[in-house]
Amino acid sequence: MTGKRALAVAAAFLAALVLAVVPGRAWAAVDCSAVLAAGETGLDTDNDGFTDFQECSGITLADGTLVPPCNATSVRATCLDPNTRDLFIIYAPATSGSLLPAGFNPFNPVQVYGVSFTGLAALGLTAHQITPAQAAADRTVTGVSTEKAVRTSESLDTNGTILGNCQWGTPGGLDGCVIYTQRIMSFITSTCGANAIYTPGGVPSDINSVFLAYAVHTFLHETGHTTGGMTSLYNSSYGGYHYKCGAGTMMEQCVTYSVKGGKCSFNISGGWNTSLDPSTIKLK
Repeated sequence: MTGKRALAVAAAFLAALVLAVVPGRAWAAVDCSAVLAAGETGLDTDNDGFTDFQECSGITLADGTLVPPCNATSVRATCLDPNTRDLFIIYAPATSGSLLPAGFNPFNPVQVYGVSFTGLAALGLTAHQITPAQAAADRTVTGVSTEKAVRTSESLDTNGTILGNCQWGTPGGLDGCVIYTQRIMSFITSTCGANAIYTPGGVPSDINSVFLAYAVHTFLHETGHTTGGMTSLYNSSYGGYHYKCGAGTMMEQCVTYSVKGGKCSFNISGGWNTSLDPSTIKLK
């Protein structure tokens, strides 16, 4: 048999969010030496909520951690660049009994369960995963900017069927992306039963692999909702800012699955609709 499962329901906004399309930059790359010489002007070339001066100077997080400006040898995820957008994401695993592995970072490229996840890079975003202590209580990233981090939290709650939930909007909007990992695990086990787990490509796999892929997909999907809504159109048939189930993109409404001939597999998407999704991003 085949079937599908809703991935997320976001119900905070009563009216449809009007997405703002950020126009492509037509100017030359930012010269940090000139920016630092001029001082703070408030210009934010990449429109990510941090000014060129802040990104050329580096910022200090709430716990005192310095995020420096990029140089020729920097690893992009560890530094700031005024030419490309930076997004800070608070990752808060369950305080006890987390189902996620140590060092879990769904925003880095990873391959699991035969799925190649690209994080947020395909959208032109550099994700900086931080701890709750590294942002202020209101999610403000640093004292020199009003830009807030997206908060993603693991929940072990089992009372419900929604696997992930997040507010539609921008990082500065309503708080809270929740990923229900125990529900994801329970859904996989109840769906597959005694059937062997395979990848959609027919390769034998296991429950831990499919769970981790499902969790990475859900973290990315929910983060997409709070960085502008994602998908270019609101479609009530697909639960809002989603593509149809099984569309093969990160923002599909649900993950489809198949249980047939003693084999159980899940069609988990690892990529974005790169022709449409990037233009919907709005960080401030």
